[in-house]
Amino acid sequence: MLFAEGPQAAGQLAQQAMDRMRAEAVAPHPHNFTVWYAYYSGRYPDLTRAVDIIASNGLPFTEARCGDLYHKFFAADGELQAMQEIGDKLTEALAGIATTLSSAGNDAGNFGAALKTFQGQAELSDTLAQLRGIIRVMTEQAQRVAVRNQFLQTQLTDSAHQLENMRRDLDTVRREAMTDALTELANRKQFDQALREAAAAAMEDGRPLCLLMIDIDFFKKFNDNHGHVVGDQVLKLVGRTLKDSVRGRDTAARFGGEEFAIVMPECTLDEALAFAEQTRATIANRRIVKRTSGAPIGNITLSVGVALYELGESLGRFIQRADEALYVAKHEGRNQVRAHVHAGEAAFV
Repeated sequence: MLFAEGPQAAGQLAQQAMDRMRAEAVAPHPHNFTVWYAYYSGRYPDLTRAVDIIASNGLPFTEARCGDLYHKFFAADGELQAMQEIGDKLTEALAGIATTLSSAGNDAGNFGAALKTFQGQAELSDTLAQLRGIIRVMTEQAQRVAVRNQFLQTQLTDSAHQLENMRRDLDTVRREAMTDALTELANRKQFDQALREAAAAAMEDGRPLCLLMIDIDFFKKFNDNHGHVVGDQVLKLVGRTLKDSVRGRDTAARFGGEEFAIVMPECTLDEALAFAEQTRATIANRRIVKRTSGAPIGNITLSVGVALYELGESLGRFIQRADEALYVAKHEGRNQVRAHVHAGEAAFV
């Protein structure tokens, strides 16, 4: 991870990062240093927001939590490294193919030149024995080319397999880079991409686009009472429910912490509200039990904010309106769905 501050500013930021790691009692290894250096640099607003929310909730910055922050906001470095490794393999494989094809071309050229020589010798031969000798040499030359070509065919087949394996590796890297590891939903990076593409399509064809912002009610209290392992199971449950419920063209994402989002192209506000209400009811009717004992530990509920995209509005404002509707749903009692109706005014239904 590269930062562009000058030496003096960099030294001050580094000192702040080291002081914070000592204060939080976390090891000063590169991953933790990257998180805190980036936080104090102020160049990563999403990271700053996440750290401030964690701090405002009184949660400690444990090794695990710092690790989550690093992987969430700086995982692209791992993606780039993996893609670089695959790119190196691809370059090597292509070089091998080029060498193979060049060798095949040389063999063909050499054999053609030999044929011309043999043709000249045949025209000048005076005896049957001389012709037999020419034919024997030509046959041996042809056999050598045939064997060589078989070897080249094997090399090309192996190279094709290598390229196919690299294609699969690249698909895996891309998928992992765009997926939240815990819930297996789209991560924030994929959400941003899906929202941009959906908004561009809506601007082009005029079809409706809706956005849902979803929050698990009292999740912090649930975590405090039952532990993070159970909390993770709840996040997985909500993620699986959303994944199973959305349409094929929708994108369900983990937006951050216990907050989720769904991008719904070609969806009217009424359709989005109906979907949100059905999803809310489905989760509310689920009973949460301990895996070890089967003992019930309560229910979870969702608050949902919905917004309909208005052509030309910024995506930041679009997300903000859905978030404002979510805030209203939580403020008015939670376990409900509210919608921000118009971009130009704070009207909710």
